[in-house]
Amino acid sequence: MPVKNKFSPEDIIKAAFAISREHGAENCSARAIAGKLQSSTMPIYSSLNSMKELEEEVVKRAIDLLISYQTKDRTGDVFLDMGIGYIMFAKMEKHLFRLLFLSEKRDGDLVKKKRFKEYVIASLLQKLSGFEPLQRFTDDQKRMLIDRMWVFNHGLAMLLNNSIIEDLNEKQIAEILLDTGIFIITGEGMREQIYKNKDVKKFLRKSGFEYLCEQKGTGFNLF
Repeated sequence: MPVKNKFSPEDIIKAAFAISREHGAENCSARAIAGKLQSSTMPIYSSLNSMKELEEEVVKRAIDLLISYQTKDRTGDVFLDMGIGYIMFAKMEKHLFRLLFLSEKRDGDLVKKKRFKEYVIASLLQKLSGFEPLQRFTDDQKRMLIDRMWVFNHGLAMLLNNSIIEDLNEKQIAEILLDTGIFIITGEGMREQIYKNKDVKKFLRKSGFEYLCEQKGTGFNLF
């Protein structure tokens, strides 16, 4: 009779996720997983179809953890909580953040992009349908607001993830996002007024972007 594997696929996935989380996906090899399980590499190869499949499972679990950070009720404001959760994930889960957003593994990126688009964009727009400060905006304007906040959030997340700036606690992160969000939302509400300002027009004409005065946005989505 064939020898029954001591470890299930779930055991192996958990070990691979733990290694990726603690030491980085680049250090998650079959040998490292075997060491984590105190086993040889044979059960790993015999229990899974491929290492590629294992990498995809680790990415999925990293995304699920990111989602749990973003859906945690922190302030009672869904828009703000999503941003805080994203940055806290970058701060607290440094290796997993890099796996999702800095990895060169194309297959993992495809899974990540699909899940990210489906959840963060579609789901957030749905949740924002009852968000009072955005009621006066169209869906296109809401999408632009999400894009702009995403650019800011990701930049701050990257700075914290790489320890480029002084560490920030959750309250400080909330204050920064809230302050920035207020200006972005207010600015969108005053778009026409701002672009009618003669000094703004003069600056845009000088820099070659005068056509922005006639548009309702940049004309493209980031996601």
